[in-house]
Amino acid sequence: MQNLQYSKILKTNWEIVALIMGLAILLALVISLVQPFQYAAATKILIIQKQELNTDAYTATKSAERIGQNLANIIFTSSFYNDVIVSNGSIESKFSQDSTERRKEWEKNIEVNVAPETGLLELTVYDTDKNFASQLVRSIAYVLVTKGAEYHGGGTNVEIKVVDDVFLSKYPKRPNIILNGSLALLIGFLLGSALVVLSEAKRVKKLKEDSYPIQIQNDSRDYEAEPKQDWQLAEAIETNDFGFVPVEESNIDNFKPERKTEIITMYDHLK
Repeated sequence: MQNLQYSKILKTNWEIVALIMGLAILLALVISLVQPFQYAAATKILIIQKQELNTDAYTATKSAERIGQNLANIIFTSSFYNDVIVSNGSIESKFSQDSTERRKEWEKNIEVNVAPETGLLELTVYDTDKNFASQLVRSIAYVLVTKGAEYHGGGTNVEIKVVDDVFLSKYPKRPNIILNGSLALLIGFLLGSALVVLSEAKRVKKLKEDSYPIQIQNDSRDYEAEPKQDWQLAEAIETNDFGFVPVEESNIDNFKPERKTEIITMYDHLK
């Protein structure tokens, strides 16, 4: 099989690749624009594991990281949601009354990350209203600080405190049009490249199949005759099975070769 020159194929069919990339970007923009624009409010919370006399700093840090991961999961529970609502009743009107839908909205609009090798918990809230996003992230941080001991079980050995002010984005963070457009550009390029390469591979394969000579197998093929055995040769002599007509003996004596015709010219007569 011939080796396909991918760079040459892409260069020849760049219009198709560019068209698919353009369609992918257009689709990504349409999907991004139909979604509501959401702002982000973020803060940072530090979890401190107090060191005992027989506890080293690394073990305390890993313990704080583990507690942060547990609290990150606790934030998405119904119990924690109820504590947030109790701390700020105005938040409840923003979410659905159905428990299943409310859980989906809560998980969709709240993002929690724990920095590796630390007890630093990064909390981000997304909403179409800047003020509500800022209010919600403050309420969640308040519950973590005041009632965190009820969830981590560390008692007085664990301290939770807010270490960063609430950062409110000036521009919408969701949907991320730049990120979506970049991903669509990459996906469109890969899809378009695969399409033109596969199409060229099929075309080359078809040309090779069409160029093969048509071989017709005939059932009445001539096979090379096997050499005859001695007894078969003797039988063939007796039955004259060699395929030629023998000359009769009576005609052998009377057989005379033809004489060549002599051409007599005027010069011969003069001689």
